[in-house]
Amino acid sequence: MGKAYSMLPVADSGPRPARRRRATSHPAGRPLLLLFALGLVALVMHLGPVYPAAMAQLHLRLPQLMQLGAGPDSERSHTVASRVMLEASGSSIHLGVDGSTDTLSFDLCGGFASQRVALVSGVALAAELNRTLVLPHLLAGGGQRSVPFGQLYDVEAFTAALLTRGLSVSSGQQASPDTAAVRVDRRTDYMALLAGAAAAQQHVRVDCPLSKVPPDLVAKHEGLVLAALDALQPVSRLRDVVARAQQRLQGLSSAAAYNVLHLRAERSWVQQCAKWEGTADGVVRDNCMNNTASVGDKLALHKVDKQLPLLLLAGEGEADADLLQAALDSLQSRDFRVVRWEEALGEDAAALAADEAALVGYSLALAAHQFAGNSVSVFSALLVLQRWQADRFATYYNGGNIPLEALLPLYPMPWVFTYNDWSAGTEYEYMVKAAVTSAIEAARMKPFCMYSGSEAAPMHKWLVKKGVRIIRHDPAWKEALIKEGRRYREKYSELYSHLYRTDGALVGAFQRIDIPILPELDQYNYVLFTDCDVFFRKRMRLLDWGSPLPAAIGMGFEQFDVFPYNDGVMLWNMPYMRRTNAAFVAWILNQTNGLYFPGYGPVDQGAFNQYYEKEVRGKPISKDL
Repeated sequence: MGKAYSMLPVADSGPRPARRRRATSHPAGRPLLLLFALGLVALVMHLGPVYPAAMAQLHLRLPQLMQLGAGPDSERSHTVASRVMLEASGSSIHLGVDGSTDTLSFDLCGGFASQRVALVSGVALAAELNRTLVLPHLLAGGGQRSVPFGQLYDVEAFTAALLTRGLSVSSGQQASPDTAAVRVDRRTDYMALLAGAAAAQQHVRVDCPLSKVPPDLVAKHEGLVLAALDALQPVSRLRDVVARAQQRLQGLSSAAAYNVLHLRAERSWVQQCAKWEGTADGVVRDNCMNNTASVGDKLALHKVDKQLPLLLLAGEGEADADLLQAALDSLQSRDFRVVRWEEALGEDAAALAADEAALVGYSLALAAHQFAGNSVSVFSALLVLQRWQADRFATYYNGGNIPLEALLPLYPMPWVFTYNDWSAGTEYEYMVKAAVTSAIEAARMKPFCMYSGSEAAPMHKWLVKKGVRIIRHDPAWKEALIKEGRRYREKYSELYSHLYRTDGALVGAFQRIDIPILPELDQYNYVLFTDCDVFFRKRMRLLDWGSPLPAAIGMGFEQFDVFPYNDGVMLWNMPYMRRTNAAFVAWILNQTNGLYFPGYGPVDQGAFNQYYEKEVRGKPISKDL
């Protein structure tokens, strides 16, 4: 397996300078010190109501990030943020959870989407340090100017949402006094520094926290981070723009609904992708530009509704004309009803600045019936995260994984298992409960059960109570499979597997072959299937499966790396398996071998190994998983 997908080549910021030490006061100097303190207080009162932490501030300069562009306004250099000087203004600081007024402030960096990631990273940091969060200024105009948070976002809604979660927020901004600068490079444990040496400071200020906050810390504060994302609501004037656009889009369909496609086809994106994929660090990056010209085929494969208008969101900057035209031709050939930005926005389109247009587009995509984007784009990746967390359809046309998961490990991985009520009262039932409980509480996955049995059964009620999505699926091939399975039932049940003994056991074993055609899973590019004799010990991330990901299915070996493999754990490439499913099922039903596959194994496991041998042989999933 390759290394885990990385999106974060970080530049070393160099050696850390010696830290300034506070001078020790001596009794003889106390009168002078008192006069100095009184003078400083008078100066602060003269300057106006800046927040009190300005007198005790630690400024941490964190290493800069080389970030791939994303979002309707392409990501710009992060070094701009460190040059922005924030003007003093009024501040309303609330008490912290423990009654303290210790505060944390930070800069934002990058374009629209990266600033959102930086913001929620800072939210997690403030919660971990138990400090009041000082709302940062936003970067606008390609990062060349600083604007108040409230120019785009509803400050009251954001503050109230975080306060409900136990995090206090100050809506004011600090002045920029001289501070003790501490340069932190990528080898430094800056969390230990913040919690240790900086803990005594009333105010702590850090540079842009994008990529600096450990992902485990973000996961620890998952509920707060997700609440912060949801609370980033547009100000009222932009909400009105969104509402007018929604009305136009909904008027184009009798269902009063619309879909959104975020397509990356700008020249700058093509260049950035080439640079990103060519990074010489041993990591396979291969999905930045995939399927752009054939995007219509991918959306059809994911069952994006063609009856609804499809709003096209494009990245900022000059488009690659040939690539964009190929994408539009692909959409047209699949009968998608494309609506361009100017058509959806009307007169509002020309009146919006780039950052405002980005927020309006994001809001429209968040409210759409279905969303599709490019998973390497931070803009698209954030939308997928928020929509998955809200249990709403979101997919991406470029395949592969989602690099943003390295920073925000909050994407619920879909997990599928099967259950038949003939297992009721057996030890298998206890294994199912252990697997489901660990999948939800430790792995943080989204569970789906292909269930066969009575809805009145205790196990069915238990699964529903745990939040498992029940899929009732009656295979079209059931009778034909049962007929073939009876051919050598007695012999095979003795020689190869107990699964040959009953019709129910045989159908249950083969049930997984229909995973790609289940409508509940249409949106996903990768799905994990396991038998239920498993126990999950930690959060499951698609990134942890390495790269490149399986071309068809990834299966594991047991004791030794020997083909054929075991299908008790499988990572499914859903678009590929969906394309080949009908041929695979037909091939199985054409067998006259009693459903034993010589050289490959019994029942479904033998079928997978033989039919997909070219795609899986020599490519088992990592045993570390």
